[in-house]
Amino acid sequence: MNKRHRVFKAISCCMCLLVTISGCDIQFGGWGQAKHEITVQRQAPITAGSKLYVETSSGSITITGGDVTECSVIASICGRAPTEEEAQQLAEQVKIELETVGDTLTVKAEKPPRKNRSSISISYDITVPKQTNIECSSSYGAIEIANIEGTASGKTSSGSIEAKNIEGPVNLHTSYGSVNCRNITGDNLTVKSSSGSIAADIIKGSAQLTTSYGSITCTDMSDGDIKLKTSSGKIKLSNASFGDCDAHTSYGSIVSGELTGKSIKLHSGSGSIGLTNSTADTTNLSTSYGRITCRQITTNDITAKSGSGNLDIACSDSTPSEIVADLVTSYGSIDFAAPQYFAGQVDLSTSYGSIRTSRPITISGEISKKKLKGTIGEGNGKLHMQTSSGSINLI
Repeated sequence: MNKRHRVFKAISCCMCLLVTISGCDIQFGGWGQAKHEITVQRQAPITAGSKLYVETSSGSITITGGDVTECSVIASICGRAPTEEEAQQLAEQVKIELETVGDTLTVKAEKPPRKNRSSISISYDITVPKQTNIECSSSYGAIEIANIEGTASGKTSSGSIEAKNIEGPVNLHTSYGSVNCRNITGDNLTVKSSSGSIAADIIKGSAQLTTSYGSITCTDMSDGDIKLKTSSGKIKLSNASFGDCDAHTSYGSIVSGELTGKSIKLHSGSGSIGLTNSTADTTNLSTSYGRITCRQITTNDITAKSGSGNLDIACSDSTPSEIVADLVTSYGSIDFAAPQYFAGQVDLSTSYGSIRTSRPITISGEISKKKLKGTIGEGNGKLHMQTSSGSINLI
């Protein structure tokens, strides 16, 4: 018996053992199962300002607010079993009920006992008055919430989430799936995905968006603090006004523009950082491995640091003349276009590289090609530029 034959025989034995242990329940993608689907409709009155609670273990949930006075539920029930007759019995034995307790209307599903190799999934399409508070969850399925004037909470273990046209606080969580938010107005927007991208557009209020694996894209945000975090993915942020902005990615680049706020903090563990047309009291930019590029930034205080990468920063004409700037890279060149009328102390140094400047500097201390200290004009500004290996150019 050759070696190839022995390996094939060993694999065959392992497969036979798995079949013996698992019996007839081994299935791949529901092969060999029959499916039967039915649709059930239910209605119940619900007053404006009440809460709707709906949960499904397997299936999607769609909730839409409208100019109505009752809750209308369309439940799509799918039974799966070894035979068509069993699948039909399974689906038809599901009972959908709407139960009101206090100010909460709950959508309930009573399911029959489930036999081996059988399953039930229930998807909901629900219409409620716009002034309804929403709480919904699915173990396996997508969630959509739209046109609601109230709180909105959606959670799924595996599936995408979409929320749009919500006037109120929004809390969305998916373990595996993307999240898309549009036209959200409320005190705060909280989004979390363990694995999936996040997109937010036209957001008013504080926003906290977090994903472990995926990109974050935000546009047109205002009236609150912004906190964006991804362990692995790119961050894009544009056209935003805020109190404080904190964007952090462990692996990925950050691209931002048209930002206005009290403070801007952008950090990448490994990736480039780009900032264009920004206005903030303080600007803090850092990356362990990557380039930092800024254009038309207006700030009183800027810190830009890279473990390995060039720094290329240009201030706008509106930047105060007494800016405080701390620009440091271990391996890379530094180009800094300071405010036109900068006035203050200057400290430039490089271990391996040259120093160039077109500004008239009154030098103090020892004159060196690798280090330059002095002052420009009379003022309280401070400019520190330092690289271990690279050139420095002060414009």
